Amino acid sequence: MNLDLVRVIDKRVGIPACFFLSLGHWILSRLGHGEASGRGRDTTPEKILFIELSEMGSAILAFSAMGYAIEKYPEVKLYFLIFEQNRFSVDVLDTVPPAHVITIDVRSTLRFIYTTMQAIRAIRKAEIDTVFDLELFSRFSSLLSGISGACRRVGYGRYHEEGLYRGGFMTHRVLYNCHQHMAKNFMALVKAIEHRGEHVLLKEAIDENELACARYEGSEEDLQALRARLVHVNPAVGEAEHFILFNPHAGNLLPVRAWPAENYGALAQRILEQSNAVVIIIGLEEAKEAAAKILDQVGRPSRCIDFTGQTSFKDLMDLLSLAHVLVTADSGPAHFASLTSIKNIVLFGPETPLLYGPLGQNTSCLFAGLACSPCLSAYNHRKTSCTDPKCMKAITVEEVFDTVLASLGKLNVMK
Repeated sequence: MNLDLVRVIDKRVGIPACFFLSLGHWILSRLGHGEASGRGRDTTPEKILFIELSEMGSAILAFSAMGYAIEKYPEVKLYFLIFEQNRFSVDVLDTVPPAHVITIDVRSTLRFIYTTMQAIRAIRKAEIDTVFDLELFSRFSSLLSGISGACRRVGYGRYHEEGLYRGGFMTHRVLYNCHQHMAKNFMALVKAIEHRGEHVLLKEAIDENELACARYEGSEEDLQALRARLVHVNPAVGEAEHFILFNPHAGNLLPVRAWPAENYGALAQRILEQSNAVVIIIGLEEAKEAAAKILDQVGRPSRCIDFTGQTSFKDLMDLLSLAHVLVTADSGPAHFASLTSIKNIVLFGPETPLLYGPLGQNTSCLFAGLACSPCLSAYNHRKTSCTDPKCMKAITVEEVFDTVLASLGKLNVMK
């Protein structure tokens, strides 16, 4: 996916589309049309659709908001709309029935258009009455909300703040708060439908205790099978006291979030010298180049394993359950780790842990706090001019190594 092209289309096509859809809603509301006029907004939600298309981690952070909806409306049926390649981040939560997860395929333009039309058809056929658009100022998701047929359409509005124009057809516009965690921002959307006559929404504090983490438990049989696979790759696994996971690739869309591969290599050397551990490098096929650099720096053979491109999502979750420490840049696996008991060390630079830090007590976030950080935000469509992410380079190997040792120490204390 070409992110710059997506931004251009979202602006050039999205702005007029949002304007004309808003105009259509206004005209229909004056004519007394049901969904546009607001009839049904005072009823109890029966079918709720959450829209979070592009971010795997955000689907994990939305768990508390979905849980609140279920608790508040016990008879409600939940639906979720997400890009096909990110679907597993919803399935692993075990909150939305698989048949209620609607997907859009972005592998090609034609498939994107076709599956989008299918998704719209499925949403309207399901007779959704409430839509929560979790996307931050995306015009595409806003348009999907506007044509969903729902009488309650909840999303982020800019009011007089920064932000992108998304039309005027949301029935509940919630102020996006860039100073509080995204899990709280998502919760604010769900709570907004309980309030009428307030401007700006939401005028309510959200307590930390309201935020919860889902849990994933792999079966002992699956964990042992995965351990056997690792032993087959490197027999040293069988004698190791600790498994340390490295996720060195931050994805092709936002490579600026990656910690330098040579830093991972130096960290691996320190870990292998001072502990009886194996280092397992994880990621998709695109992470193989970084894995090769780390292995070359450590030296072959060693207690360092390239396991990139060899895991399904189920394998990844089992590996997170089996291992003891994960070192990763801000990315999907950082949030998946919060579903397990692994010690989770997450490196931030272009984005801030105050907004996107994984939930849970097992997470340690490292952030250098340079004057220019964070430079990626909802307000700039997550586009940065930076070509030299010194914010990531400023996080030292020594700092990460000390955090790894502290995490291993906590494990030994627990024993």
